[in-house]
Amino acid sequence: MRIRLLTAVVIATTLAMLASCCRPPEPPEPTAVPTPRLFTLVGTADLQGQLDPTTMELDLDGDGVKEERSVGGIARIATLIRALERERPGRVAVVSVGDDLMNRYFHTFKGRAIFELMSAAGFEIYAFGNHEFDKGPQVLAEALGHASFECVCTDLAVDGTALDGLCAPLIIEDYEGLSVGYFSVMTEGFPYVTSGENVKLTGANVDVARDAIARLREQGADLIVGLTHIGLDEDVKLAAAVPGIDIIFGGHSHEYTTEPVRVGRTVIVNGGEKGPYLVRLDITVEPDGGFDPDAVRCTLVQVTDDVAAAPDVDVALGGYRESFPEAIVLGRTDVQWDMTKAALREGESCVANLVNDRMREKFAVDVVLNNAGAFRGKKIYEPGPVTDAMLHEIDEFSNYAYAMDLDGDRILEVLERSAANFGEGGLLHASGLRYTIDLSRKSQIVVHDEAAGWSIEEPGERVLEAEVLGADGGWSPLDPGGTYRVLSNSFLVNHAGDGYFWFKQYGRDQVNTYSTFYSILAEIAGKEGVLNPEEPDGRLTVVGR
Repeated sequence: MRIRLLTAVVIATTLAMLASCCRPPEPPEPTAVPTPRLFTLVGTADLQGQLDPTTMELDLDGDGVKEERSVGGIARIATLIRALERERPGRVAVVSVGDDLMNRYFHTFKGRAIFELMSAAGFEIYAFGNHEFDKGPQVLAEALGHASFECVCTDLAVDGTALDGLCAPLIIEDYEGLSVGYFSVMTEGFPYVTSGENVKLTGANVDVARDAIARLREQGADLIVGLTHIGLDEDVKLAAAVPGIDIIFGGHSHEYTTEPVRVGRTVIVNGGEKGPYLVRLDITVEPDGGFDPDAVRCTLVQVTDDVAAAPDVDVALGGYRESFPEAIVLGRTDVQWDMTKAALREGESCVANLVNDRMREKFAVDVVLNNAGAFRGKKIYEPGPVTDAMLHEIDEFSNYAYAMDLDGDRILEVLERSAANFGEGGLLHASGLRYTIDLSRKSQIVVHDEAAGWSIEEPGERVLEAEVLGADGGWSPLDPGGTYRVLSNSFLVNHAGDGYFWFKQYGRDQVNTYSTFYSILAEIAGKEGVLNPEEPDGRLTVVGR
């Protein structure tokens, strides 16, 4: 029995060996072929604290016809973000490029409501705008205690400030094997347009971006995203000066880019304002890290009343809304504010002087000129609280302040235009300049031709004298051959409002500050507590009535 068993084992072993020798070798495991990686960047710019839906007239159908719709709202935005993350799990980045801490939710809750709800909605990476600093770095730092997103502040020196440790110079995130590097740049007007206090810019946008790209590449970033708060025009200049930025997601200019702007291999989009759309970029990155800029797809995702509000965010928002006081008090005034038409259009206005003086100080210009019609309210505000609603009433049109260089002879023509507008909304209130109008003299006449544009038909003789304030506090005659840095508002600058064509036609080195009467007064009221217009000082004298 043992011999038979041994023989069987030997035979079986031999047959197995023979079978092994004759069997073809096992094929090798297939090598994985690298495939393109998909990545989606979605976000907003300049929400301006607009957490509730608002009504806007928009061309949502792309047929050139605007319709009034309920748009925006953080709870609707949350629904869209969550749907996108379900569609592409692990491959979506949600960003904001700032100017979100504004208006009544900010004034009442100091950033807690806005950042808490943006976090709940799904925002993940945040770059500051200038308005985040309107109440100073300490308030911003406290607001960040209610945020779950990461903050990038590449060009801000925050060491030793309230923001120390709360934001990173660079961020690198992994999305299913795709390494994306983020850097940020702030408007170079930062020292003038907000209250940065001891937070300073570390350098020019171009230099900061060039250094950030090098460091992110060294750290293995496949894709580099610049989160900018400098405005679309500056984004284009930045991309032209600094090759190597793959994507720029920008803000500050309040524009939506319906199609990406391409500069070399850089794709630029801007995130608009107040959230009627989410800006979505779908990007395909090749295995070697390259991507085709022309293949990047941009979609403006409509945030309309067709989108259901995310219940949890909506409930949280409702809780804040119910906590609003009857009036949101920003400060107080001990004197009357006369905003009637007569006070604004027939002589020097104390309130206009207050606003213009603060604008001249804030933006370090020589002269401020704003038309009477830009100041609203149309009533007398008695001494007492300065409220959010009051400032919005006074700044009904929310025109942006523009700075530019303008020659003295053109300023004299502008002042003649003001003299011709006495009693109307075109009368100019000034800071850094004083002038006298004689109503008995010949008035300027300007005409507009569709083909030829604007021209002066009658030069006018009403301005008797004009003087500018010097750095030493003394007054000297306006020099027709000199050049002055002048600040005015977008109605006059961009639209030749009230016939003021000189600003756009002759103004040089124009800069939009993206600041309004409201934002400036709200910032001052928050810092100083008291806004008391002073008595007239003779900067506008009217004779010959």
